[in-house]
Amino acid sequence: MSSARQLHLGAFMRPASIHTGAWRYPGAWPDMNFNFAHMKRCIQALERAKFDAFFMADHMAVLNTPLEALKRSHTVTSFEPFTLLSALSQVTDHIGLVATGSTTFDAPFHIARRFASLDHISGGRAGWNIVTTSNPDAALNFGLDEHMEHGERYRRAREFYDVVTGLWDSWADDAFIRDTENGIYFDPDKLHVLGHKGDYLSVRGPLNIARPVQGWPVIVQAGASEAGRQLAAETAEAVFTAQSSIAVARAFYADVKGRAEKAGRSRDHLKILPGCFVVVGDTVEEARSAPSSTASCTTLTPSGRSRSRSATTHPSSIRMGRCRTFLKAMPPRAAGSGRLISPAVRTSRCASSPSGSAAMAV
Repeated sequence: MSSARQLHLGAFMRPASIHTGAWRYPGAWPDMNFNFAHMKRCIQALERAKFDAFFMADHMAVLNTPLEALKRSHTVTSFEPFTLLSALSQVTDHIGLVATGSTTFDAPFHIARRFASLDHISGGRAGWNIVTTSNPDAALNFGLDEHMEHGERYRRAREFYDVVTGLWDSWADDAFIRDTENGIYFDPDKLHVLGHKGDYLSVRGPLNIARPVQGWPVIVQAGASEAGRQLAAETAEAVFTAQSSIAVARAFYADVKGRAEKAGRSRDHLKILPGCFVVVGDTVEEARSAPSSTASCTTLTPSGRSRSRSATTHPSSIRMGRCRTFLKAMPPRAAGSGRLISPAVRTSRCASSPSGSAAMAV
């Protein structure tokens, strides 16, 4: 008999709603992107609803969108992810905290240290969304005249992943013995120097923070290109995706899972998280009327096209199977009933992984 399957729920935030005109919706908080009290209330509601993760998108530059459109969007700016998620970790207990970290415009030592810190601060709830940063304007903020070529970004990302995970393994789980009687804080035999020298990166190590609570924070990826799919198949534990139809989505699912198997991984160790725009109402009629209200918050050009890249389709025909979901109430879900990655799977990734750690579980 096959084991019961558990639906996993993740909230895709930026750090508030991803809909470009959501700040204008009746009853919405227009200042939510920069109001911590609102963010706190939001994530606590998600945790009560048994969501597995709060997934925070991020950008390394203001979106390269025409100013006439940009001035209408609340997604133009947001908190720095690690600052916000570290604060939110102190007002939540179970929900996973996924932050975006760029492999193109950051250093692996910084990424490894920040995620390890977030994992310790949150009690083992951190997740890394690996991105290569597609916005060409980001290059101009980091001393470059032009953006790195697409294929090269993904080759660097693959090496970057190896360096970060290697740094997370700098210390054995039981390295810090803290022997007060003999004055020995850690066992030198359980400290490992990475000594990496590759095509793009040279990092000695070790990392100057104890091994993350989870061993490695959960790895998330959202690439849809050939290079992105391959990176996800080789590294990710969860893949966030939005496809144009159910048929296309099923093909994507089969492709990425198949690539994972060819890379020597189990299909079950990689979760696919399809994007879906969910409309909630007390009645079906109320839910059906909501999309038109949401669409009215998005200003359109004379040609009828949205002025923002964030809302190019009507909410009633959002990407991922043109799905409309109507809910009267959230179905009950017991705390601890589902995990994106099971303890056994997480432990198998590294011989010294701690057992029983919480991995983005609710």
